[in-house]
Amino acid sequence: MSTSNQRETGEMKHLSDQELMAIVQAGDNSPASEIYDRYSGRIYNFAFRFLRNAEAAEDATQEAFIKMLKYSNQYNGTAKLTTWLFSITANLCRDYLRKADNRPKDSDDVLITLPGPDELSPDRSFEQRENEQRVQRALAVLTAEQREAVVLSRYQGLSYAEIAQIAGCSEGAVKTRVFRAMETMKRALMGEASGGDRCLNVVQ
Repeated sequence: MSTSNQRETGEMKHLSDQELMAIVQAGDNSPASEIYDRYSGRIYNFAFRFLRNAEAAEDATQEAFIKMLKYSNQYNGTAKLTTWLFSITANLCRDYLRKADNRPKDSDDVLITLPGPDELSPDRSFEQRENEQRVQRALAVLTAEQREAVVLSRYQGLSYAEIAQIAGCSEGAVKTRVFRAMETMKRALMGEASGGDRCLNVVQ
């Protein structure tokens, strides 16, 4: 079956990341929406926790997928597509933080992966929002390198080897950053006036 027929019959959703990227590399950007649907949530959440700014995270997410299409030939298929996307996004986030007029700002925006209002009781929804804000405050005290490492490790489930590739450092350096980040977050969460202890599981 031709690539065109596959798309017409809706089989694109069943293609692997590598197959979708092969189509893009052949000059056809039609798989972009499928790739975006698969990974935009994870990319946004990473950028949000890294930058602590919802608007900047949204911009980074959009730009990451634009760059994915523009530089698709740089993807060789040996690494996971998610690792490559996180690498692109991390570079965008670092560039943002380096700009003197774009300091990271605290944000109370709820991450898009949080359950919607229909999935939680009002009390539970409020509690989850409070917990997320506590975690955001704990992440805010980390260095950018530590925040990048711990978010990729603890929230996105990447291996130390994958994070090292994204961060451009050794696995040992990643382990050190994650360890120090977790210790700092634990202290910050335990220092919360109330409720911080409920969030400790995110840094275990």
